[in-house]
Amino acid sequence: MWKQMGTEFKVGVFTIVALFTLGYMLFVLNPNMLKDTTRKEYHTILKDAAGIIPKTHVKTNGVTIGKVKAVELLVNTTKIFVEIDSNIKLPVGSTMEVRTRGLLGDVYLEIVRPEDTGQYIAPGGLIARSEDQMDMQGVMSLLGQIGKDVKKITGTLADVIGSKEGGQSLHNILDNVETLTADLRKTGSSIRGAIGDHPDEVRDIILNLNKTLASLKSFTGNLDEVLDDSNKERLNRIIASFDDSMSEVKGATKNIRLISEKIEKGEGTIGKLVNDDSTIQEIEGAVRDLREVLSPATKVQIVIDTHGEGRKDKTGQTYFNVLFKTRPDRFYLVGMTDVQESVRDTKTEQLDEGASQGDAPAYSKTRERITDRKSLRFNLQLAKRWYFATARLGLFESTGGFAADLHFFRDRLRLSLEAFDFKSYDNEWRRVARLKAYMQVLFFDHIYLMAGLDDLTRIRNPLTYEEQKGPVPFGGLGLAFNDQDLKALFGAAALAR
Repeated sequence: MWKQMGTEFKVGVFTIVALFTLGYMLFVLNPNMLKDTTRKEYHTILKDAAGIIPKTHVKTNGVTIGKVKAVELLVNTTKIFVEIDSNIKLPVGSTMEVRTRGLLGDVYLEIVRPEDTGQYIAPGGLIARSEDQMDMQGVMSLLGQIGKDVKKITGTLADVIGSKEGGQSLHNILDNVETLTADLRKTGSSIRGAIGDHPDEVRDIILNLNKTLASLKSFTGNLDEVLDDSNKERLNRIIASFDDSMSEVKGATKNIRLISEKIEKGEGTIGKLVNDDSTIQEIEGAVRDLREVLSPATKVQIVIDTHGEGRKDKTGQTYFNVLFKTRPDRFYLVGMTDVQESVRDTKTEQLDEGASQGDAPAYSKTRERITDRKSLRFNLQLAKRWYFATARLGLFESTGGFAADLHFFRDRLRLSLEAFDFKSYDNEWRRVARLKAYMQVLFFDHIYLMAGLDDLTRIRNPLTYEEQKGPVPFGGLGLAFNDQDLKALFGAAALAR
C-alpha cells in the first residue's frame, strides 16, 4: 500500500513526522527553552577576551545563568556585556573568570560569588576580573620564574661551598660546635653543685624520675610481649620490607640527583625549559599559533532552519536549510526544498474494441495513466551583513539569484526580497523573474511566523497557461536552532533516557 501512494503523500508524511519530533523535543524534553525570562545586564573588563563571542555561556558554580550579549573593544582592554537571569543575585565582591573545557576546549565565563552579605551589585554594574586567575601563558611564565629561582639557589650553594670563604665558614661552624660542647660540660658541673645546695628539690626530682622509670618499665614490658616468638617472624618480614623500601628510596634519590644535575646543566627538555628562556618563548609561540589555527573552527556557529509555506492557490512547499556562521557578519547557507509545481503526464492506452451487435453500437475500452514527477531543489548561498542589512547571492531553488534582508528589533523582525528563476526566451508565464517578498517574526528565540507574496511578476500558470490574477499570498511556520540549542536538546534527551 505504501508503494502505491504518491510522492506528495510521502513528503507530507515525512514533514509531519519531522515537525512532530522537533515539537516533542522542544516542548517536552526541554520546556524551559521557551520561557521568556527577564534578565539583568552587567559588564566586566578583561585584558584578554580570546574565544569570547556573543551568546557565550555565563556560569556560576557550574550552572549556566546567562550569556554574553556584546563584546566592545577598548584601547588596551575589552568590555564584555553579559545578561544574567533576574532571579540570580550577585553579592558585592563577585569576580569574573575566563575558563575553558580542557586545554583547547570551548571558552565560557565563570562568576565566582563570595558569601552573601545582603549587599548586591546593581544591574548595569561592573563585575571585577578575578586577580587569582591563571591562564596557560601565566602558568608557563611562572614555571620560567621558578626555573630561574632554582638556578640562582644552586649557583649560590656552589659559590658558598666551593669557594675559600665557604670552607672558612664551615671551619667556623665546627669551632662553634666545639665551644658549645665545652659550655654544656660546664653547665653539668654547675648542676651537680646545685644539687648539693638544694636537697629537697633534688628529692622531688628523683621521685618524678622514679615514676618516669616505672612508666618506661611498663612500656618495655608491653614491648617485650609484642616481641615474643609468635611475632618475630612477622617483625622480620616487616624489617625486610623496610630494607627493600630503603633500597628503592636510595635508588630514587640517586635518580633524582642525576635528574637535577642534568636540569642544572641544561640537558633534556626540562633542563632547556629551566635554563633557556628561548625554549619557553618557542612553546608560547607554538601554543599561540595553534590557538589561532583552531580559533575559527571553535567560533563557527551552526544554525538549522526549517519551515513550511502554504499558498492561496492550494500549493505548499517545505524548506530545510543549514547556516554556517563563520563570523558575526558573514554566513553560508546550504539547504533543500521540495518542488512547488510538479509535472503531470497523462497517457491513454487502447485496451480492446467491440463490433456493434444488433441495435447496440460499437464500443471501445481505454485506460488512462497519470504520472506525477517531483524532485528536490537545492539552495547554496553566501551572505554578508552590514549593520541591519544583509545581502545574499547564489542558488535559490537550483536557480541563480540574489536577495536582500532588513533586520529590526534585535533580529526578531526580518523583511526579505528574493529574485531568482529569471525569464528565458521560451518563458511565457513570467515577465522578469520570480520575485518573492515576505516578513518573518521570531517568537521565543526558536519559533517564527512568516507571511508574504510570491511570484509578483507571474502572468500565467506554467502548467495550465491560465492567466494569473496578481501575486500569490502565502503564510508559514518555522523552527530555528543553533548549535548551543542542539547541545541542550541532546543533553535533555540523554537525561530523559
